Amino acid sequence: MIDTQGKLWGRINIIDLSLMIIVVAALSGFAYIFMGQSPLKQKIQATGEASVTIAIRGARIQDPSIFKINEKVFLTIRNQRYEPVMISDIHMVPRKTVFLNSKDQPVIVEDISSPELKDIDVTFSHGAEVTDEGVIMGGHHMKVGNSVELDAFGYRFNGSIMKVDFKNK
Repeated sequence: MIDTQGKLWGRINIIDLSLMIIVVAALSGFAYIFMGQSPLKQKIQATGEASVTIAIRGARIQDPSIFKINEKVFLTIRNQRYEPVMISDIHMVPRKTVFLNSKDQPVIVEDISSPELKDIDVTFSHGAEVTDEGVIMGGHHMKVGNSVELDAFGYRFNGSIMKVDFKNK
């Protein structure tokens, strides 16, 4: 089948044949993608602005002024750094505790044992796209429950996405 000179059936060089197969496969792959048949290409249904709210629960903060509206914050989503976004809203409340009163009804009171514990909701808006799989910002799916790390000059907190709103352009 292959002779001493590396030719298949005495006519075709095996190295040349391998190279031709690789080139034909690559060209057919490129043609497949340029014709719009690629399964990797997602169909974008809309582009616009998405507003994402991140919940940070039980953050220990003595100085709540470290969070500022219109401050640039870096996000890390699934261990990948995302471009900086601007904080558009901050909602900070002291941590609460639930007790039962004498009539077995729940009573919610502020936790005075740890006054530095806060529950924080941070909202930011950024350009996004909507596909069949949901809202996508910079290649990242923004879905409720995704873990996110907020990193700014004076803090780094872990939270999870609690709300995603999308507005068309």
